[in-house]
Amino acid sequence: MTVIVEQKLTPIIFQGKASEYFGIWIVNLLLSLVTLGIYSAWAKVRRKKYFYNNTLIENVGFDYHAKPIAILKGRIIAFLFFIGYSFSGHISPFLPALFMLIFFIALPWLIVRGSLFNARNTSHRGLRFDFVGTVGKAFKVFVGLPLLILPTLGLIMPYASHQKNQFLMNNYRFGKSPFVMQSKVKDFYKVYLFLMIMPLILIIIGIVIGAFLRGQELIKTHELMKAKEVSHTELTLPLEVAAFAAVNQQPKMILAVDEGAQGVQKVERVYSDQNPPEMIEPEAATSMPEQPVEATSVNKNAEEANADAQIESEMDSEAKVDEIVTNKEKTLEEIMQEREQRKREKVQEWMQNPSALLAGALGVLIYLLSIFAFLGYLQARIGNLVWNNTTLDKLSFKSTLRARDFIWLYFSNIVAIMCTFGLATPWAQVRMAKYRTSKLRIVGDVDFDQFVGDKKAEVKATGEEIADMFDVDLSFG
Repeated sequence: MTVIVEQKLTPIIFQGKASEYFGIWIVNLLLSLVTLGIYSAWAKVRRKKYFYNNTLIENVGFDYHAKPIAILKGRIIAFLFFIGYSFSGHISPFLPALFMLIFFIALPWLIVRGSLFNARNTSHRGLRFDFVGTVGKAFKVFVGLPLLILPTLGLIMPYASHQKNQFLMNNYRFGKSPFVMQSKVKDFYKVYLFLMIMPLILIIIGIVIGAFLRGQELIKTHELMKAKEVSHTELTLPLEVAAFAAVNQQPKMILAVDEGAQGVQKVERVYSDQNPPEMIEPEAATSMPEQPVEATSVNKNAEEANADAQIESEMDSEAKVDEIVTNKEKTLEEIMQEREQRKREKVQEWMQNPSALLAGALGVLIYLLSIFAFLGYLQARIGNLVWNNTTLDKLSFKSTLRARDFIWLYFSNIVAIMCTFGLATPWAQVRMAKYRTSKLRIVGDVDFDQFVGDKKAEVKATGEEIADMFDVDLSFG
């Protein structure tokens, strides 16, 4: 006979209100802007105190003890590092890469110092938390394993996620009592397997849709190129014909002379292309009257006439070519203007078409939902794996996070923030905190008198602030 013993479940409650936190948030925002960010250190302490104090276990809240000055010093160092990184590219193109290399190497130290700072400045019932992780182990987890993601084609990602969460959780202490996470690596692979399959399906669908759209685009491009070839032929052919005709329509002076017996030349015929020479019988030619002229005078007049005719021909030809080129440029400009006009008309037509607007909005909605689905599924499944396999002395935890809840929270929060131009941010933060705490319970008899601790040395906030500046995630999941 099996005896089932029901264990006590102690809920973790967040009792903060959006209306209360809005006052803190707006004051923090305004004072941070007025003081050019200096007040942000005090704003962070006020924000964390509000959330910690309103997170209750058996009606007793947590507390946050960090000093704003320590946070401000850390933020100044982080800000100087960020400024150096941002402007280093103006000095040398290699300096930004050097800054990122330094940051990547220092990442384990930043994570350890940030976790230590947060832990030692958090307490419950007067008992402080602690973090005992070392930089060497952090280097293996946060630098060594990520370097293997590409060589293993991403297959090591579930193992890296397991090691990251285990490193963070197993090195936290409540007083002197350690948190112990005993989840299995294969459970992480199950979670990531689903996340790997879904993108592949979406990629295949995207490739099919992209191939179809690309085919349609190629067809339109081919038709457009054919139209351009026809237009180019119609514009180029008249140009060449007109230039050729302009050159050949000019008169050409040709003098046919015959030397007499005494060396005096006689002009036989003067003709041009417009007035071609008539066929003359030999008998008629011999009977024509001879008009003797001076040879030098005739040659000189002939050369001058030929030169003048050639100059006039070239000038007329160039003028006609310039006119045709100008007309061609105007024609091309008109074609480009017509295309731009058609594009504007299509955009206006699309804007006036409800179905097109609906299709565009639907596409954006699907894109956002796919991102929220990925994040929501990962946060829920990994969060449950971590907390459901973690113990603290004789206590354990039960997490019941759901992916669909996260998806709805992410989507509705971002819509509310966008529609209110950011003013709904406090409401979204309080809402998320309430959901997370409502899905986490402590299993077992909670007796905080059994936990003991000792005084810990204060820790500088440099690591945490640099990690915050570069958005390093120190949370579980």
